[in-house]
Amino acid sequence: MKKIKLLGVLLFLFVGFLRGDTKYIIKFASVAPEGSTWMNVMQELDEIIQEKTKGNVKFKFYPGGVSGDEKDVLKKMKINQLQAAGFTSQGMGEIVPEVRVLNIPLTIKDEKEVDYILEKMTPYFEKQFEKKGFVVLGWPEVGFAYIFSKQKIDSIEAFRKIKMWIWGEDVLVNTLFKELGVVPIPLSLIDVMQALQTGMIEGVYGSPLSAIAMQWQTMTKYILNMRIAYVPGGVLINKNFWMKLPENYRRVILEETRKAFKKLTDLSRKENEQALHVLKKSGIVFVEITNKEDLKIFENVSEKTANTLVGKFYTKELLDEFKKHILNFRAKGR
Repeated sequence: MKKIKLLGVLLFLFVGFLRGDTKYIIKFASVAPEGSTWMNVMQELDEIIQEKTKGNVKFKFYPGGVSGDEKDVLKKMKINQLQAAGFTSQGMGEIVPEVRVLNIPLTIKDEKEVDYILEKMTPYFEKQFEKKGFVVLGWPEVGFAYIFSKQKIDSIEAFRKIKMWIWGEDVLVNTLFKELGVVPIPLSLIDVMQALQTGMIEGVYGSPLSAIAMQWQTMTKYILNMRIAYVPGGVLINKNFWMKLPENYRRVILEETRKAFKKLTDLSRKENEQALHVLKKSGIVFVEITNKEDLKIFENVSEKTANTLVGKFYTKELLDEFKKHILNFRAKGR
């Protein structure tokens, strides 16, 4: 019976496509490559939404960064060439800088803290996005970022010798590196692999899963076994386009995207953990910084970076609220 029902749904959708009945096409961009967990979940979401809207709403995907870097995608969304996209905190911060408070290095320690902080703070962020003309469909995370490098990073001194990549003009990461004495090389995400191959850069940062997806592990030898920062993600849709959708379709999309992106976050967490094991098996060497003075420098730099960015990304009040949520969570001993 399940097979018959599935065939019926597929036939219905297929016939609808032939007739060109789809009323609303959501052009969706992502840096995630075709075949990745990210895009697989999006494909499943598309099928569900088509079924529940009787084929009147569907996605058209532009994966693998074919629509450009996140800044390029934002420009296209503003002129309605694209209607929706998945972003890291870098792209989201271009719209609502305050969201970068979640990126403060060496602050959020684990996934339980992430869930608690997002529960407290995302309602505020979503209001800010709406003011800027975007609706947040969900918060599928990228994960915790690590540093991958061609040379071993086992001290602050070794770190300073690495030709580190920075994603475009990322003020937050640039501030962190500046405080550590590292001079970064700014490049777009799509130029990173070539820069690693030519030796233009020697170090990159990202989640274990994204490093494998981008094949960075093939050009690096070491991973600094330290969660440098938490990297949230988000899916945005152009508000003008959103409001043109019938209310019942908006309700379906919101309901299904929230479920899909919760599933995606759960899968990403499992796969990031698995990716660490894959990296270790592939020969990537996990390196620790054990010198207490160097570890103290990292801790001090984290605090200094957070304070330096007050007024650039967020207010002191928002920073204090962020810290308060972390302290409250830890005080409960969860």
